[in-house]
Amino acid sequence: MGIERDTRARAAKNSWIVRRYYDTNGDLRAARALGTVAILAALVVGGTIVVSFAGAVAGPETLAIGALIVFLAIKLPLLALVFWILMRHGGGYTQAAISDRERSDVLEYLRSEARDAKGRPDEAERLRWAAREAWRIVDTCPNDQRPEAVAVAVAIGGPRPSPAGTTPI
Repeated sequence: MGIERDTRARAAKNSWIVRRYYDTNGDLRAARALGTVAILAALVVGGTIVVSFAGAVAGPETLAIGALIVFLAIKLPLLALVFWILMRHGGGYTQAAISDRERSDVLEYLRSEARDAKGRPDEAERLRWAAREAWRIVDTCPNDQRPEAVAVAVAIGGPRPSPAGTTPI
């Protein structure tokens, strides 16, 4: 995700639509995107209602023309925006490399979750999850940042558990 994010960050400086929906780091501005989608969805509903009433009053030709206008003017741009964001953002969670800042944020979040898990009835389950995620970060970490990630993983859940069905030597 690091290379894709850098590409998105460079593109953010060139296009008004990219600047609107992505910040200069290449991160999606989710609130703006969701707000735009909500407004367009409300316009689709409102336009459909208006066209339905107009069609009932003026006849089927008006209904057909109005439905076509709503489809071309509102629904297609809405679908295009959502498709563009999904394709640009990579379609969601991937196992791709993450940036140093993201890795630090994830490790800090896992530390926080481990601290918050203490004393809860499901403490063991939460700690297992946090340790598993921390070891996953260790596996994808560059060598120069691996010691910090290993320290977090060991602090949360101890040494890496051996795979199921094997015994440590």
